[in-house]
Amino acid sequence: MALRVLNLSSNEISAAAADHFYQFFQNKNKLVQFDLKGNAECDATAMEAYFQIRNNKKTIELDLRSNQIGDKGAKYIADALQNNTTLMQLDLRSNNIEDKGVEDLFDALKNNKTLKKLRLTGNRDGRFIALETAVCIRSQKNFKQLLLSSNRIGNNGVRYLTEALRHNSIISTIDLSGNQIDDKGLHYLTDFLKNNTSVHILKLNINSITNMGATYIAEMLNGNKTITVLELNSNKIQDKGIENLADVIIKNKTLKTLSLTKNPSVLAVALEKFVDLQQNKEFKKLHLSREHIGFIGAKYISLGLQENTTITGLELCNCNIGEEGMKYIADALNYNKALIEINLEGNQIGNTGAQYLADVLEHYPTLVRLNLEDNRIDGQGAQYLANALETILVLKELNLNKNIIGEQGAKYLADALTTSKTLIRLDLADNRIGKEGALYLAKALEHNQTLTSLSLENNCIGNQGAQYLAHALETNIVLTSFDLGKNQIGNEGANCFFNALKKNTNLKNLHLNDDKITDGKTVSAILRLLDCTNDCLWLDFYRMEDNLIELLSSVLQRNETIKHISLITNKIGDRGAQVLASLIKDSKMLISLDLRSNLIGDQGAGYLADALMNNTTLTKLKLRGNEIGPSGTKYLIDAQQNRTTPIQLELNAISYLLSLVFHFHSMSSSMMSTQILPIECSLLSNGAKKHPFRSLESLKSLGIT
Repeated sequence: MALRVLNLSSNEISAAAADHFYQFFQNKNKLVQFDLKGNAECDATAMEAYFQIRNNKKTIELDLRSNQIGDKGAKYIADALQNNTTLMQLDLRSNNIEDKGVEDLFDALKNNKTLKKLRLTGNRDGRFIALETAVCIRSQKNFKQLLLSSNRIGNNGVRYLTEALRHNSIISTIDLSGNQIDDKGLHYLTDFLKNNTSVHILKLNINSITNMGATYIAEMLNGNKTITVLELNSNKIQDKGIENLADVIIKNKTLKTLSLTKNPSVLAVALEKFVDLQQNKEFKKLHLSREHIGFIGAKYISLGLQENTTITGLELCNCNIGEEGMKYIADALNYNKALIEINLEGNQIGNTGAQYLADVLEHYPTLVRLNLEDNRIDGQGAQYLANALETILVLKELNLNKNIIGEQGAKYLADALTTSKTLIRLDLADNRIGKEGALYLAKALEHNQTLTSLSLENNCIGNQGAQYLAHALETNIVLTSFDLGKNQIGNEGANCFFNALKKNTNLKNLHLNDDKITDGKTVSAILRLLDCTNDCLWLDFYRMEDNLIELLSSVLQRNETIKHISLITNKIGDRGAQVLASLIKDSKMLISLDLRSNLIGDQGAGYLADALMNNTTLTKLKLRGNEIGPSGTKYLIDAQQNRTTPIQLELNAISYLLSLVFHFHSMSSSMMSTQILPIECSLLSNGAKKHPFRSLESLKSLGIT
């Protein structure tokens, strides 16, 4: 009679006995009930589960949570699953299953078509989530997105998933970012994707993919025609791997988005931009700065530009493309005719690169702004660009700062300026053009009718060069901004500009900031008034002398907003007062003028007094702290009394008192008893108000009582 029931519960059966039971169950037997409860050391739970899965055809769900079955128990269960056709759900959470146990379960499930749900969380190996998901992929007919980022599934986890994915024809998205996958694990995936026609999005960010992995991806993309998004950020792909990818991606017309940031390759960003240029028809401006993509990266950009007809701005600053990279970019411009702005600052393209660019720009129809700052271009390169300037129809801004064009290069550009009809801004700072270069440019300015901004900062122009340029400003009527800072120009050269500005009514910004020029900052401040919309002007403590007051007056005559002017503590003398008097006479806006602590004497006071008689808007004039004596004070007081509109005067206390004495001595006794002087306010200084007797003592010392 065959054994059908075996109850060994609550005995002291050792772990070694479990193997004997395992062998027993491998053979045919009639056993229908098996009980090992109470035998903690012999994997009782796993052995019972093995028996139940193998022999009970009615079991469809089995819960073995938290039984510590370990790898050995997992093996028993895996063996039972190989021939099971009824179990649909198996819960093995928190059972100390590690690598070997997970592998045994995976092998068993390759041929199991019944199990729909497997739960393994709480075990020690990160691959459990991959195996769980693999079961779902195989069992769920509508499984479309595989999203398992940051689960540490490793290479074997990828193997479990790809084995299951071979039975899925609708998966569209795979995200395995942050899963400790290296080239080996990637190979499982790319081998599956070579012939896949459903996956469109593949994300493998933050893994350990190297050049070899990049090669696997390239091989996959060579056959795959459906992937449109590929993310490989934060991996270990170097230049060689990016080049392998590029060989395929450049020919691939399907990929629309490529992400390669934070890989140790300078070429990664260039390949990303190639895809953007090729696929994104809304792409308007490409900006790369300090990426050091080199000439190979420039090649990728060039190929992208050739396929893009909408981009209008190209900016590759400090990208180390060199003359060879410049050739690739110039070649692209033969196909792309839409660029409005090109910025290639800091790329060391040299004269040869400048020639490549100039040749294609001669007939380029749209370029408005070109920046070639810091590119080691000398006089020869400047000649290539100057030749192009003579035929370019739309270029308005050219920046050649920090090159080495020298005086010869300045001559070539000056010749081009003479005939240019479009260029409005030219930057030539730091180019060693010297006084001779300044002479060439000065002659060009006398004829040019379009240039409004010119920068020649730090070019060793000196006083002689300043004289040439200042002379040109006397006839040039279009230049509005001129930067000549750091050019070893002294006060002699600066005075040439001051004189020129008296005739030039258009220049709004002149920068002469230099240690050798005492008035450079003042001139800049004065010229800013041309665009000033405020109603107050403060130029206190600028040490301005009469020549600058002339410049200031000429500028203020063109300003329609300033109502209040303060020029405290400058060096304004009688001539400067005369200039300001003319301004007062003609002004319809000026309300207050503060000239305290200057060098104005009686003659200057006379000019101002005469102006007050012909002005109806000025209501306050401050002159305390000047060199105005009693006679000059009398001029001002007489003008105040005879003026049709009241005005507040502030004068030196002693001079005012002296003028009063003279005034009273000249009046008859009868008149003195009836006439009151029309003084609008106290004209004493604060010091005189505090010490009135001291002021009277000063009068007595002069013999006036």
